[in-house]
Amino acid sequence: MLAVLRERYQAPGIAAAVFINGRSAFRGGIGVANLETGMAQDGDTVFSIASISKTMTAVAIMQLVEAGRVRLDDEIQRYAPWFPRKQRPITVFELLTHTSGIRHYRDNEDSDSGQWMNAFRHYQTLEQATRFWRNDPLLFVPGAFWSYSTYAFTLLQAVVESASATPFELYLLRHVWAPASMTSTRLDVAGRIVPRREQGYFWDDARRHLERSRDEDDSYKYAGGGILSSDEDLCRFASALNAGVLLKRATVAEMYRPQLAASVRSFSEPDFVPSTGQALTWDCGVDDQGRPYVEHGGDNKGTISHVINFWQQDVVAAVHTNVYPSPQLGRAARNIAGLYLRS
Repeated sequence: MLAVLRERYQAPGIAAAVFINGRSAFRGGIGVANLETGMAQDGDTVFSIASISKTMTAVAIMQLVEAGRVRLDDEIQRYAPWFPRKQRPITVFELLTHTSGIRHYRDNEDSDSGQWMNAFRHYQTLEQATRFWRNDPLLFVPGAFWSYSTYAFTLLQAVVESASATPFELYLLRHVWAPASMTSTRLDVAGRIVPRREQGYFWDDARRHLERSRDEDDSYKYAGGGILSSDEDLCRFASALNAGVLLKRATVAEMYRPQLAASVRSFSEPDFVPSTGQALTWDCGVDDQGRPYVEHGGDNKGTISHVINFWQQDVVAAVHTNVYPSPQLGRAARNIAGLYLRS
């Protein structure tokens, strides 16, 4: 299957991992993780998981909810007093479910103030990292619509750090990555040496060749898209949730259910129905056999990745490729997991 996917996506390499009942059932790859060094692609290759980072941030938030340090209906200013008040308070719940009204990236931002310029600056504090968007008007009154936002998760990093009195990476290491045995996972800190890190690539359609992705600085979005991991570690993460290692089982069940009322519509994606697909950060659904699952994808720095968790069967699959643009990997992840699911 991986060979077929690699050919379809015209990727330098593709890799995947599968865990069943918390144990590795498959780890493999085909092609290369780096065209210059020839490093082979495999399930332990380290790459930018991009927006899958949001799921780890959400678990940290829910741990603090369990500990009584955070409430989902808390206003964000309780944890980030420097964030300007809007026409209506923004809550932790709204940040977790993309209903805050905070915007996502803008395609038309200019080079002086735009996202891509900000992606190459280093920010020492969250207050600095939010300056280029925090005074923008909200897209809508919080809670009225759904609109995907990575920037909202930068505020959730502030919640984690304030409520735990711990730097974000150290909190995740102590309370998420280490308990789940995720030894390859860390923040994507600019300039840091990372063993077995792959190189992502962009396909230049006009010139018909691959180019190396540029080395962005993710300090403006660590919580929403700035974590490095591997396919195996993503499986360990989801398996640890299934086993009750990171959160109580009741909390996990709550996290995985649809969260929004039928009246909440997508602000800009008419085909998406948030009331059936938006869990607490995770996307949720049911396959054609009636089996519930949660999933999340990501794309950044020339990589595309996806993790899917059939949590009732405890079957987890993760897959990624190191070329962009290419089709999203949700269907591929479902097909890989399907090989290990009993009908």
